[in-house]
Amino acid sequence: MNRAVKDYHEVHYRSLFGRVAVRVPRWQRWACSAPAEIAVHRRRWLSAELEYVQSRLAATIPYARSSELLELLLPVAAANAPSTVREHTLRIGRRLDAQGLEPRPEVASMASKSNVTTVGLDGGYLRLCHPDEEKSFEVVAGRAMRVDVGQRSVAFVRTVDPNSHERVRGVLAAFGQHDSSMEVFTDGEIQLRQWQLSTLPRARHILDWYHLRRRVEKLNAVVHGRPTASQLRTADHDWLSGLAGGLKWRLWHGRAQEATRRLAVMLYVLGKSTVCRKPAARQIRKLTLELLGYLRNNSDSLPNYGRRYRAGRRISSAFVESAVNQLIDKRMSKSQQMRWDPRSAHLLLQMRVGVVDGQLREDFARWYPAFPSNDSTLSLSA
Repeated sequence: MNRAVKDYHEVHYRSLFGRVAVRVPRWQRWACSAPAEIAVHRRRWLSAELEYVQSRLAATIPYARSSELLELLLPVAAANAPSTVREHTLRIGRRLDAQGLEPRPEVASMASKSNVTTVGLDGGYLRLCHPDEEKSFEVVAGRAMRVDVGQRSVAFVRTVDPNSHERVRGVLAAFGQHDSSMEVFTDGEIQLRQWQLSTLPRARHILDWYHLRRRVEKLNAVVHGRPTASQLRTADHDWLSGLAGGLKWRLWHGRAQEATRRLAVMLYVLGKSTVCRKPAARQIRKLTLELLGYLRNNSDSLPNYGRRYRAGRRISSAFVESAVNQLIDKRMSKSQQMRWDPRSAHLLLQMRVGVVDGQLREDFARWYPAFPSNDSTLSLSA
């Protein structure tokens, strides 16, 4: 079906080489109602290469700084204003957000030293931009790893993402394994742990040794401290010191029940009339109750850490802390006093995931068939 040209107008096509004035026809309206499949989509007067460079920069540094950098490096009038950079970046984030819910092809399993997929999720907090509401909101970031596949990251804001469970399962589908062959590391935080259990109910959940050790060492430091020794009788202090001193060893060797019984005995000692009124005893009682509740809430996630360590298996969630630092802190909170809208933060996190995992360029190549095959080709073309 042909339409008559009404007139022509001039638009500016933006690329890495600057602006190019293009003469574009304006068409007459259809004489009859056009079918849905002939609907004309609005054109985007922005090259895919410029949008890729602009989005990748905006996902790494603040919008204003990325706009200044593009203005410095690119030809005259090639850069966009910070508000435009933000708008374009969040538009790509919406596309990645929807793409993250699409089913991904499973990766064929290959022979490797380990066929276990390691998964970790942790939470971080960002400052909220709305002054009348809470001061911060939670962001969840995580990473899945396997020797023969590599690693994939995931990040989202639970309050604005109703499909967070499907998002995580979609990332794990790329590893081609069932929940039962996965190990999920947790720091023991109740709400996040419950969310992990509901998302991956058949996986093996393991409590991070670092968080557990830190709680035990904090209790030991108070029990063996000088104020405690000066306030308690020698017999009571020796009794508490002996009980607390063996906690770390028992937890390391998978004897969590023995550690729990020792904590219960410590509560009995702290309840004695000669002990309970001392300030140091009240502090020890508080820490003991916290550790006892922590162990009971995570009783099914306490492995034999020593055996795992000697076998060369993971006992710490340090890789999750690294994911939180890469996905959240470096761009959105660390050394940058920024306030965020939860929805905008969620969309930018999808960009961060693409940049950190090295998938952003592949996404652009899939969206735009003529996009350069790799970054070196893009550099040469510029």
